[in-house]
Amino acid sequence: TEWTWSNLNTLCWAIGSISGALEESHEKTFLVKVIKDLLQMCEMKKGKDHKAVIASNIMYVVGQYPRFLRMHWRFLKTVVNKLFEFMHESHEGVQDMSCDTFLKIARSCRRKFVTRQEEESVPFIQEIIDRLPDTIADLEQSQIHTFYEAVAGIVRAESNQEQVQQLTMRLMKLPNQTWSQIIHQANRHLESLYDIKTVKTVVNVLKTNNRVASALEHMYSIQLGRIYLEMLQVYKSYSGYVSNEIKNRGERATATVIVRMMRAVKKETLKLIQTFVKNSIQPQHEMIFQKLLPALLDPVLDDYKRNVAPARDAEVLMLIAELVNSLGKGMSSVVPRILDSTFQC
Repeated sequence: TEWTWSNLNTLCWAIGSISGALEESHEKTFLVKVIKDLLQMCEMKKGKDHKAVIASNIMYVVGQYPRFLRMHWRFLKTVVNKLFEFMHESHEGVQDMSCDTFLKIARSCRRKFVTRQEEESVPFIQEIIDRLPDTIADLEQSQIHTFYEAVAGIVRAESNQEQVQQLTMRLMKLPNQTWSQIIHQANRHLESLYDIKTVKTVVNVLKTNNRVASALEHMYSIQLGRIYLEMLQVYKSYSGYVSNEIKNRGERATATVIVRMMRAVKKETLKLIQTFVKNSIQPQHEMIFQKLLPALLDPVLDDYKRNVAPARDAEVLMLIAELVNSLGKGMSSVVPRILDSTFQC
């Protein structure tokens, strides 16, 4: 068959699609043969683009065989380190592939990363987090979010809760530093919050938190506690700004870039809280009702009630529904307040 990128991609997709169809011994023989042939092809082909495409297909194929990876730690670690190298590769699609494959491997082999392997001084997750700033340096924001989700999923596999908290705080060091800088500047000059670059940064920090929260599930509580009250203050500030813009300029204000970005912050905030509540466990429900709920109702419900219809966020209703579903009878005392804010006679 003629050598083309398309033909190679098709062949490797087919190889990946039969994962699990062979007995373990046959799968090992088959996969080793495929990888050797692809590596040989990579050596033979000239040109960086050709090599990048072949290497991408190697990573795709091995990512499709988690059983083999779990049985061969050294190979698994080599693959992950190679994926981290590809995260600096400029060839189109390679960074997306490397991040997506890392997420896939993290989900299927997570226990291997938090367990100290033979001849290793610490679990590999420690090294991954230590190298994180360099690893993500050349990634786009959406790729960074995927990377954080992958690492958070690995952290969730740790059975020691104290270690989970320590790893989570280390994982979130960069986003938390960015967040602290924004809050510090806003405390000095509130107007800094309304700069479009700042608003975009807030959106990205919250998106990172959302991906981490979805992966950590109820274990995300330590990070939520770190940003929760400040996040609601930002929500309240942006709500006031959006309301004033609509009051002064009418509904057309909802189409402006700054208003759309601020509403994105509000949506990410509501989504983050909903994600945590949805994944919370019974022992956390009292904490949610006693600590999270009182600070939440005023900025969220008051904002929803006073806004014109086009500026109301459906995520408010989704969050309230999740709170009622998760907390049950514990929400009965605030139901009148919720009805007053969401239904108009």
